[in-house]
Amino acid sequence: MRCSRMQLRLALVLIGATICACGRSRPMGQRVSLGSAYCQAAVGGAGVVDVESNYLPKVVNCENGRAGFEALKAQAVAARSYLYYRLDRDGTIGDSPRDQVYSCTRPMNPLVYRAVRETSGQVLIYSRTQVAGFYVAGALQKPPACTLGKRDPTATEGYVTYNRGKRGDKVTKTRLGWIHPDNHANRGCMSQNGASCLAKAGWSYLDILRFYYGMDIEIVQVQGQCIKPYRSETAAF
Repeated sequence: MRCSRMQLRLALVLIGATICACGRSRPMGQRVSLGSAYCQAAVGGAGVVDVESNYLPKVVNCENGRAGFEALKAQAVAARSYLYYRLDRDGTIGDSPRDQVYSCTRPMNPLVYRAVRETSGQVLIYSRTQVAGFYVAGALQKPPACTLGKRDPTATEGYVTYNRGKRGDKVTKTRLGWIHPDNHANRGCMSQNGASCLAKAGWSYLDILRFYYGMDIEIVQVQGQCIKPYRSETAAF
């Protein structure tokens, strides 16, 4: 991710907060409840695409496709959450640094399909609010701590939040969103480099997500025809 994307996302979130406060018409295709899925999404320049089989694998691949498997799963949940956040508000999402990159020239990593499948329908929720799963490249990190990295090629580390052990109003919100106690959509920002580091250190995707978004972040599986829950004895939300 480039820094310009983060700056544009900040502007979009601030605009979104204003729209939310002032009221808006219901976007076409808006889900009927917080627990229901978006099976298709209107993507700028690409038309309407299937979310689980097409959109998310390509986004995960473009955004962080070289990461370890657990980091790919964390990326899938964050990307799905950001998609839902945008669709809830505007009914569409861009294919550009303004939102998430759907079209890129990076060769597809087959593992991204598995990462999306194993997190089918999982989104971040807090206080009955769809969380915007913000993420940036962040600084390069080394295990086991995967923090305090000094090399920050994209100058995005300042947006990253470290929320391990934090709950409620103790969770640090990211400057990418509106920082206010009433803005439950802003629960921090994940580092892609940090997530990759944590995956190498043996962390699960669930723990990676809590590391950046707080211990009380809800990882909820929405329902819909396109959602095929993955069953695993080790998966526990």
